[in-house]
Amino acid sequence: MNLVVPWTELVSLIQPFAPLSNTGRPPFPLSTMLRIHFMQQWFGLSDPAMEEALHDMAL
Repeated sequence: MNLVVPWTELVSLIQPFAPLSNTGRPPFPLSTMLRIHFMQQWFGLSDPAMEEALHDMAL
């Protein structure tokens, strides 16, 4: 994943459009959300399926 995707360049393109949260729960880092989105697209996962996959991973 790190070898084929230029993460730094993609994050810098998206960063100006990312919403800033001043209230409520703090948002996940933009790079994390981008990686999750790519994994959803590559593996054909819905939002609930991706959430379950993330919960199943050992950190």
